[in-house]
Amino acid sequence: MGNNERARLYRALKWLWLLLQALILPMAALHAVSSAVRWPLAVTPRSDGALPALLLYFAGAAFLILWLIAQSLLAMARFPLTLKGGLLLVGGTVAQFTFVVSAGGSPAAAVYAVFFATAAALAAVVAIMAMLAVKRRVGPPRARLAALLALLPAAGLVWFLAAPLRPVFSRLPSGRQALEWLALALNSALILFSLTRFSVFAAPAENDAAYTREWERWAAPTIIVLILSATAAIVVAGVARKG
Repeated sequence: MGNNERARLYRALKWLWLLLQALILPMAALHAVSSAVRWPLAVTPRSDGALPALLLYFAGAAFLILWLIAQSLLAMARFPLTLKGGLLLVGGTVAQFTFVVSAGGSPAAAVYAVFFATAAALAAVVAIMAMLAVKRRVGPPRARLAALLALLPAAGLVWFLAAPLRPVFSRLPSGRQALEWLALALNSALILFSLTRFSVFAAPAENDAAYTREWERWAAPTIIVLILSATAAIVVAGVARKG
């Protein structure tokens, strides 16, 4: 394959990645508010309890912001520069979706699994950074202690957001359940590998100039896509809750 063909394939791959980002949030929101999902602490999408509803909104808002940050970094700042790296990242997302659908899950449930894989990877990045900060004594001691203490509620939030996946996987045989969670873990690992390269603890990139050029080239379409995606997710969740 010539350089021109590889360049065209790389651009097509990145546009596919942006298209996937445009679809993930609205479809994940649709599954999250569906009647089939039973949230922890007696939370349901149509719950009348003020506190459970508040917890649901908080979890959704917190991870929406974190997810947007993570996807902005992946799409703009740290999307792999090589065709092989891009294929691995995009292929992991497509494989995750296909795996859930092949097990009988709805497309919305499969997309939620992709959303959760990114959220779990981001939580893992935060945990790694907190532990490295303590190990390397970065920052004041109180800040390091606060970072460690924040890991427990962060882990609880990940467990909370796994609720929409449990009914999808629970009806499967135990062996297939294990495969589904393994596929999700592998996809999270691929995302984690890309995300860790932006942290302050990562080794300096030898090709920062190339990353900067890609960031400048893709910043505008990425921001537009993510803003439209987040807006569509809020609208979809609101309409589904009232339906």
